Amino acid sequence: MLSDEDVLAAVLRSLKQRGAPSRALRPEEAKITRHLLVEGEIVRSIESRSEKPQLHRGPLDLSERPVYESDIDEHVIPAPRDPATRVTHTLVRRGTVRDRSCDACSNGIVQCGRCLGAGDLRCEPWVPCETCRGLDSCLRCDGTGRRTRKNPKGTEGPDQAEKSDGSGRDKEERVTCKQCGARDSACATCGGRGKQHCPRCGGKGTRSCPKCSGDGTGACERCAGTGRLVTWTEGVIEWKPDTEAIEPTTEIPSRAARQARERGDWTPVEASGEQASPPAGTDAQVARLLTPHLRPRPREITRRISVRHLSVARVTLADDPHHVHFVIPTTSTPYVYRMPSPRRVWQLAAIALAALVLVAVVTSLVT
Repeated sequence: MLSDEDVLAAVLRSLKQRGAPSRALRPEEAKITRHLLVEGEIVRSIESRSEKPQLHRGPLDLSERPVYESDIDEHVIPAPRDPATRVTHTLVRRGTVRDRSCDACSNGIVQCGRCLGAGDLRCEPWVPCETCRGLDSCLRCDGTGRRTRKNPKGTEGPDQAEKSDGSGRDKEERVTCKQCGARDSACATCGGRGKQHCPRCGGKGTRSCPKCSGDGTGACERCAGTGRLVTWTEGVIEWKPDTEAIEPTTEIPSRAARQARERGDWTPVEASGEQASPPAGTDAQVARLLTPHLRPRPREITRRISVRHLSVARVTLADDPHHVHFVIPTTSTPYVYRMPSPRRVWQLAAIALAALVLVAVVTSLVT
């Protein structure tokens, strides 16, 4: 932190660069206040532990996985070196691994549940005709093979079927009925039968089972067709980073704070480990500011403190109350940032407002 003498010397150099005459500046002619800027973060590693039973379908080698005893919460494991890294440890509880044959199948094969091992399914060999749907399949026999309808008047020949069903609806093109032999009477699709062979079985009355493709067997779902099952109790230890930002708490204007971030010679404070705290020699004010942020969090196992701080001097001169000088320590000569005082800002704003009101009054009088 700069001494009062260093702060005043920096202000004098700044005034001289602005063309002010050289003079001595006594401490009683200046009001100096100090403003501490602290910013950075605290990164914690938060641990969670859990266990649950696991099932694997098929062979599985678990010999390379780390093991723990009966209680996952009692398992000791070193804390992570970097709290910002997310890590998951997967362990196996000792004595819980069982590698056995599947008790629901025979070497991964089971009887098909759809056809019950038959390989095929029963099917209706005939289905209603899609064209005539069994209605008026033959205009003379209705698909029965017996000519139950008389030949309507006005038709040509004894076997000529009518061209209308009596309701005025035109009939499709008709062919000779395969049931009764009547010409030009039957549905062209089913030949007068009113039905046609099932498209799935071709009229055979059976079809191949779509689930097992006719084999009558399939892969066991419980073991995924492997015939083996491996069960064990799995423990999981997970580390998740939790970052808390330390925001600057200062009353200096944002423009001055921005200059401090860009030009200032900040002092770093670094510490890591379980319940880490600022190292010896840290500025007492900085340590007090960080204390509320260093309370242990639930399930916290380690943390890293990474902050920096800078003391900025605010100077107001008795003979120039309209400006404020912010003296920022740098790696070389202190930098001075000059800006209007809050009182001066209000004065300028009042003057601008009065000018606007005057313009408005004059404009109204003229018009």
